[in-house]
Amino acid sequence: MSSIAVAVLLAVVTSKSPTGFTDAGLLIADCNSSSRQLVSGYVIGWLDKWNRDDFLARRGIAQSIPNVRAMTNWGYFGESVGVDICISPQLDPAKITGMFCDFLTHNPTLKDAPAEDVMNTFTRGNFLCDKQ
Repeated sequence: MSSIAVAVLLAVVTSKSPTGFTDAGLLIADCNSSSRQLVSGYVIGWLDKWNRDDFLARRGIAQSIPNVRAMTNWGYFGESVGVDICISPQLDPAKITGMFCDFLTHNPTLKDAPAEDVMNTFTRGNFLCDKQ
């Protein structure tokens, strides 16, 4: 294949791929579609990433107890993960996606907000752990 054909093919492929979620508008549009695959993938990916970061922060703090500087660094990382969230085992990804789409539908002014901020607000409003 010639280099020109490869360059054209790469230009077409890269022009069709999303570059990321800069705002919630794309998620709102997908909530209004019949499949909701994009928003479902975003919600599942965000929750998986949060879960992994939370695990790493907790493990890092526990393993660095003798080292105050390391504990401080892991503490800063833990703060960046955010608040604890607790999701009921009865909620599957489809239900959480539905809840998120309902949240977006009832808050249309969020369409220009960063998707990360919208997801943070949604989880804090719906999945905070009970204080004991």
